[in-house]
Amino acid sequence: MSIENTTYLNYLIEISKTGRQRGFLNLCQITLPNVYTTILRLMNNLETAKAVTVKTYLTAWKEIKNFNEKIPLIIWLKNIAVNLAMEELSARHFVTQKATTTEENLSELEILERAIQNLPFEERIVFVLHDLEGYSFSEIKAFFPESIIDELKTNLTNARTILVEKLFS
Repeated sequence: MSIENTTYLNYLIEISKTGRQRGFLNLCQITLPNVYTTILRLMNNLETAKAVTVKTYLTAWKEIKNFNEKIPLIIWLKNIAVNLAMEELSARHFVTQKATTTEENLSELEILERAIQNLPFEERIVFVLHDLEGYSFSEIKAFFPESIIDELKTNLTNARTILVEKLFS
């Protein structure tokens, strides 16, 4: 991100903290694709991902006054999003939906996204958070308090193995 964008984001954060909704809406427009993609990968359900995304931004609006500028805004938003997604998944004991589209007309990226969506639940969550979002295992463990870090590492290894088999077989 360029210096101008950082300065602009900081400006939007500051005016959002004073209660100016327009500034916060601009922040939403800038960060929405990134936050929504993360939630969709976790939820594996379009409608639920939309609902969790809305809830994420409503929560962020309520908490923006407490935002600490020492951490990147996108990290703060994604932490809210992941927490809400995990709450939703836990509350619903979410059933994994398999992606159903023929792979003949899909690009390589779309094939990868489908393969990620078809991963078993815990493997998908660990893969998305660790490999795609850059969370550490100790950060991921906070979402799986019953798991030990070695189990999370095994889930990640299994996810990678499944993806390699799916993509290169």
